[in-house]
Amino acid sequence: MHEIADAGVKPGALVVSVGGVGLLCGVLEGLHQKGWKDVPVLAVETEGTASFAASVRAGRLVTLDRIAYVATTLGARTVAAEALAWTQRHPITPWVVTDRAAVEACLRFADEHRVLVEPACGAALSAGYGRAAPLQGREPILIIVCGGAGVSLRLLEEWKQKAMD
Repeated sequence: MHEIADAGVKPGALVVSVGGVGLLCGVLEGLHQKGWKDVPVLAVETEGTASFAASVRAGRLVTLDRIAYVATTLGARTVAAEALAWTQRHPITPWVVTDRAAVEACLRFADEHRVLVEPACGAALSAGYGRAAPLQGREPILIIVCGGAGVSLRLLEEWKQKAMD
């Protein structure tokens, strides 16, 4: 957040992929350090990894039976308790996308920016590309792009085939 603030930009909304929620908690801490307690956060997961969304819906930590996803880097069967606590002190909207949307966003990002990212990142990108409902009317949108160490063109093609099934 410091780099964004130093550039003189306050996001209208922030989009981040959620796994075990370490990144989400760090982003929220950064927002609060900058005094941006009103910037809404869209916390994005895929259908087969949506333990954060399930926990928010239930109002308690929920453990998924299993992670069902084309790539496991996003999945945590149970999120950290601190993430659920953050929902009481910051506007966070859980958002769930399909594997297909996440992989398609990875491919689009690679085509547009010549950078490979994993489907975990593709989940957040898909919410931005698709202009998810909670982002409507908000500018600028900040999307946290991460997770490229475990990806290759070959893996992207494999994930694409799995996601299309």
